Amino acid sequence: MHADAVRNDAVRNDAVRNDAVRNAPAFSVSRLTFRYERKVAVSCDSLEIHRGETVAFTGSNGSGKTTMLKLLNGLLGPYDGRIDFLGLPLARNPLLRDRSVFVHQHPVLFSGTVKDNFEYALRLKRVRGAEAAKRIAMTVERFSIGPLLEREAGRLSGGETQRVAVARAVAAGADVILLDEPTSSMDSASGSAIRAFLLELRRSGTTLVFSTHDASLVLDLAGRSVRFESGRVVDEPSTGGTL
Repeated sequence: MHADAVRNDAVRNDAVRNDAVRNAPAFSVSRLTFRYERKVAVSCDSLEIHRGETVAFTGSNGSGKTTMLKLLNGLLGPYDGRIDFLGLPLARNPLLRDRSVFVHQHPVLFSGTVKDNFEYALRLKRVRGAEAAKRIAMTVERFSIGPLLEREAGRLSGGETQRVAVARAVAAGADVILLDEPTSSMDSASGSAIRAFLLELRRSGTTLVFSTHDASLVLDLAGRSVRFESGRVVDEPSTGGTL
């Protein structure tokens, strides 16, 4: 009888947790302070990012934008306060690596072809064979990157590398994508390709959070912007607010 009670409690707890995950925002930040040595790098009393939302982090260089992105993806710590991802604490959150990805300003791909990169990322998720081929084909068609598939990853341009890095994450199951300066240092054509790529992700309901100095990218893409100043969230203006 005791074993049945324990089992029933476990089932109820799983149900409660699943409900919390279904209804929770993508990220919830409360009373967060992160320091590099003794200097406060990020301080944020409260911030929520909802699923399917596109949010721009704006502010000058060194204002805390990239640091906050890395904190949200569990790449920095320890910190004071709390960060939840999909309703569960970020630390040891089993959903974080399956559902979220951080794309660096200058992402690094695996050696080999673009197709090799997709296959390797899927193997890490234990997706192989026909299912892997199906996911790759769907992603390639969705984002119009077929001409890149047999190219050597090391020979891609900066814009192409960004597109492949994001598409690879989507194929592997990520639906929350954090990007650091996605159009920085790109020519007009590459920047336009990335912009179209991100607009497609937004239309599909992917949660996007990105840092940028590009006012036009904020206007075209973001539902709202969050401005950082000296490590602090100072306001959340409507789209097109001060960068």
